Amino acid sequence: MTSIARFERVTYTYPGAPLPALRDVSLSVEPAEVILVLGGSGSGKSTFLRALNGLVPHFHGGSFAGRVTVDEFDTRTARPHDLARRVGLVFQDPEDQTVMTTVEREIAFGLENLGVESRAITRLVEEALVSLGLSYLRHAPLAELSGGELQKVALAGVIATQPHLLLLDEPTSQLDPVSSEELLSAVRRLSEDTGATIVLAEHRVERCLHLATRVLYMEDGMVTVDAAPQEFAHWAVDGHRELLPPVARLFARRLNGRAKGRGEAAHLPMTVKDARHMLDRSDALTPARRAVAGDGAPGDVVLQASGLTVGYAREAPLLENVTLRLRRGELVALMGENGAGKSTLVRHFNGLLQPQRGSVTLLGRDVAALSVAEAARSCALLGQNPNDYFVRDTVAEEIDHTLAHLGFDQRQRGALAARIVAELDLADFLERDPRALSGGERTRVALAAVACGDPALVILDEPTRGMDPTRKLGLAATLRRWVAAGRCVLVVTHDVEFAARCATRVVVLGDGGVLADGPAHDVLNGSLFFSTQVNRLLRHALPGILHEDEVCWEASPA
Repeated sequence: MTSIARFERVTYTYPGAPLPALRDVSLSVEPAEVILVLGGSGSGKSTFLRALNGLVPHFHGGSFAGRVTVDEFDTRTARPHDLARRVGLVFQDPEDQTVMTTVEREIAFGLENLGVESRAITRLVEEALVSLGLSYLRHAPLAELSGGELQKVALAGVIATQPHLLLLDEPTSQLDPVSSEELLSAVRRLSEDTGATIVLAEHRVERCLHLATRVLYMEDGMVTVDAAPQEFAHWAVDGHRELLPPVARLFARRLNGRAKGRGEAAHLPMTVKDARHMLDRSDALTPARRAVAGDGAPGDVVLQASGLTVGYAREAPLLENVTLRLRRGELVALMGENGAGKSTLVRHFNGLLQPQRGSVTLLGRDVAALSVAEAARSCALLGQNPNDYFVRDTVAEEIDHTLAHLGFDQRQRGALAARIVAELDLADFLERDPRALSGGERTRVALAAVACGDPALVILDEPTRGMDPTRKLGLAATLRRWVAAGRCVLVVTHDVEFAARCATRVVVLGDGGVLADGPAHDVLNGSLFFSTQVNRLLRHALPGILHEDEVCWEASPA
């Protein structure tokens, strides 16, 4: 069988970068494969995808050695039109990919550029809308979509062109659990029905490892593991368990112990269904001691939202009569489906938007009466797109720029900058252009830039977007320290596993208001969609258990 794509000794360095993003990569991509590409932030995953469609080096420039071919076309010499008919790429930042004004026109744009006749365009656009559940947004302006909705539109536009090779860079990073299932189901159907090859870079392995036929793990621009999913899982057990789905981590110790005793290979479950079949009735499962941030009582009120009605059209508000109180010492996860109004709501907390009705007070002061600078001193907001925050040429300058605007003198700026750099592990990036960093690295830099002034309230909108599992654990630890020091942290997220590990409280939005508000272990327990893998597996035997560290067991003897 002829390979659909091939890397031959590829080494690539971005302009001005100190080290290569890809190092001596050689491998073949076969038809109908579903390849999951894993690795830490900055390991080369996005560059690997961009090399497959010619963006590296044609768009980015830099130094390129070796050869990449797709359908026997050399990506360095092929016409963009020839590659566009064969390769589709959905970017990590979907807002960088859109060019039209409405959903329907955006999906049709790529087909028009390929010269598809108008009658076929109408049919293909309709099929793409239906496959991703976007029909209700057909005429919606792109400017009014949530990040997750925009992500689905970007994928629909690529799927409509029916590429031989579909490249997806963090496609579920901004999607709620239901939307993630819809997107991955559409991708799976494309592969199964058309024979398309899928290459998927994704950090949330619990959502997609079971779909993969092959796993690549990258470190420092090199492919260090190239294996089938089970083989990869056994490699990850020794030293890289954070790369496994939670149910696989749960079973790793027990199954490995049994397998060694019997001299047989242990199967690790990838899904809740697999794990449920592997549970023995004789397994004694008990809850471990729970340790979460903010075990003590919450402190003083930082923010009070009273009777908020918000939205972009008065006749159709997104949320009505929302009342919410945030206190020091709380780490709150704000959840809900894409388009529920989460990002819109939090933009009212620092005065970026004004409510249609109701009020917001921040440290006892009406936000409507505060200047932007006054509100930013007490409430830091990190939005979904970190690029929106960069106005200087280096990371160090970005942090100092924020501190100067907040009114700190030179001595204070130096001390606060040193602290945030240490907390977010940014020392190696201080002289780098933040725009040239990976998605996860840019998120950490943007968080440093908005939170360096020690605000009482820190709001993060999808902070784990593009962030590898190790960095997510580090971010959770940092947020817990901030909460222990007396701050309040509000995280807008679809990452249920992340929320379960760090949040003390969960607020769920839906149907135009607050659907649930309470302790994380109460709200996430038993939910149909906003629950963890381990909770879905053990909810009947151990109610309230959210992740594998909360479980102890003694398996029956072999």
